[in-house]
Amino acid sequence: MAPVLKHGRGKPLTSQTKEVLYCLYKYFENECNNNPSSIMTPTQLVAKSTGISIASVRKVVSESKCRPSDQEVTFKSPKKKPNRKPTIVIDNFDQQVIRRTIHDFHITNKEIPTLKTLHAKLKEDIDYKGCVSTLRKHVMSLGFNWKQTEDNRKLLMEKHEIRYLRINYLMKIAEYREQRRPIVYTDETYIHTSHTLSKSWSDGSTSGLKQHISKGNRLIIVHAGGMDGFIPNALLMFKANQKSGDYHDNMNYDNYSRWIQTQLIPNLQPNSVVVVDNAPYHNSIQNPAPNSNSRKQQMIDWLTLRNIEHSSTLLKPQLYELILQNKARFVEYKIDEILRQHGHTVLRLPPYHPEFNPIENIWGIVKTYVAKKNVAMNMKVIMSLAEEK
Repeated sequence: MAPVLKHGRGKPLTSQTKEVLYCLYKYFENECNNNPSSIMTPTQLVAKSTGISIASVRKVVSESKCRPSDQEVTFKSPKKKPNRKPTIVIDNFDQQVIRRTIHDFHITNKEIPTLKTLHAKLKEDIDYKGCVSTLRKHVMSLGFNWKQTEDNRKLLMEKHEIRYLRINYLMKIAEYREQRRPIVYTDETYIHTSHTLSKSWSDGSTSGLKQHISKGNRLIIVHAGGMDGFIPNALLMFKANQKSGDYHDNMNYDNYSRWIQTQLIPNLQPNSVVVVDNAPYHNSIQNPAPNSNSRKQQMIDWLTLRNIEHSSTLLKPQLYELILQNKARFVEYKIDEILRQHGHTVLRLPPYHPEFNPIENIWGIVKTYVAKKNVAMNMKVIMSLAEEK
């Protein structure tokens, strides 16, 4: 007899599963009544034959007995917990602060970081607005996870994949520097028209500067720079969600590629290395690999073009498995191709490492300057202050 597959621990039972368990229980109950010499109870027989724990079977039976005898026995599936995203949005500058705080916590605070102690420090340092649960989501999104240490204490550690990408990036950029190639960092940020200091002197009256309830309109800023400063004529500023003009809507691939071709490339030195982060519009794929729903001929053409050994007699699932095994080696990004055509190379920052981009420091200075001077709180003033700094 084949072994019974065990139900995953902690996995909720659906209403259909409960109904099957209940029917099995009634069947074995009847069998045990007809065979008094049976050494196992109906509950034990159900658990043994299905792989469900005895406790779970008992809960199902108990749930069925809670209903009046004249009503049909029905079961409910447990409600799914919503996968809520953090309601507090943090920019790249704050992400850098959180990462650096975690890395240096054992030095500055002389203890292992926990979410509570980390939350208290961030609230003091950058006036972090989220609660501990929100901070947990932000920390996890930055590539950290909880890892068991040898002394059975939990310590915040980075995932292996993130560390590998960081090492690879550092080796690449060291190689380009040794070749004396110009290295240009690019980045984007945004400032809301309501962006101002969170605290000011007050005597408790209603007089004085008031913060807007809403965040207001958003100014998007794009720039690039290197050892010699910012790239001339590369500054781009536009209002988000506007419906007209060369740059409209929010930052996306169309706006970003237009900026690269019209403002960045014409002002780059020959054979430059352009450093970008992992924003989705930086990673728009050119000639993407077929998916499982693509036609068989598309799969064959993709494999043939890349000289991957295959046979036309293979079935679609077999061809698609070949594609999955090889597509990572043939990823082509649109931005990379545009810059390659002009003799430049793209280097991507490792995920969750804004501290490797010097422009992030500039954004912090600009935003602080704007916050101090932003009294009018309108788009024209925000643009003027940002360009002024």
